Amino acid sequence: MERLVSLGIGVEVFFGNNIIDEIDPQGVKELGRQFRERGVRCTVHAPFMDLSPGGFDKKIVAISRERIKKAVELAQYLGALGAVCHPGFDKWRFQGSEQLWLDTSVETWSEVLKEADKGFPIMVENIFEEEPSTLITLFGHFKEKNLWFCFDTGHFNLFSKVSVEEWLLPLGGRLREFHLHDNHGKSDEHLPIGAGTFPFRDLKQLIKQLNNPIFVLEPHGESVLGESIQSAKEFLS
Repeated sequence: MERLVSLGIGVEVFFGNNIIDEIDPQGVKELGRQFRERGVRCTVHAPFMDLSPGGFDKKIVAISRERIKKAVELAQYLGALGAVCHPGFDKWRFQGSEQLWLDTSVETWSEVLKEADKGFPIMVENIFEEEPSTLITLFGHFKEKNLWFCFDTGHFNLFSKVSVEEWLLPLGGRLREFHLHDNHGKSDEHLPIGAGTFPFRDLKQLIKQLNNPIFVLEPHGESVLGESIQSAKEFLS
């Protein structure tokens, strides 16, 4: 906690699949109190391993909804600025069945939003999507609802077949958060900004048009934490 304060940063808290049922809600509330006392802002990342919020199997969908709703409940105990979730779409599992994924997803996110306090943002992140059409269609079902977009630069660099502009121009009005990390387009390396091949110069021009989004770094190792923070500060200055 004191290190967060000394670095002048917030934190995204990840509630993993295998610990979420064991977490003491009172402990989460106490952590939220400490965050507020020290002026540390936080967001939450919901569980995602094995989950399929838009899937075929009804029992797996039910478990997915239960896990996500639990994370949203804990996020509100923390006083988080929002909760980031994975949408569970990829073309290899759903090619030709996009409508089934969409119908189930609309039901899932409608349930999740009912669990959230009024005004609490739920954010859906791009993962395996090669272009934004499925997410654009999903958000079209929630025009007046608190469902938002989290743009992940590393996932874009691995899977997208279209430009950054083709993602952010249609989804800019829904964009609440960025996950900023880099890679060389072959594996999800979670490198500091500028250490890979993501087109951050193009992104910087588009960011200027957005309304104060949240920027979250995702270094997968303490050894690159300092470099990640410094490169992000330079990028965002």
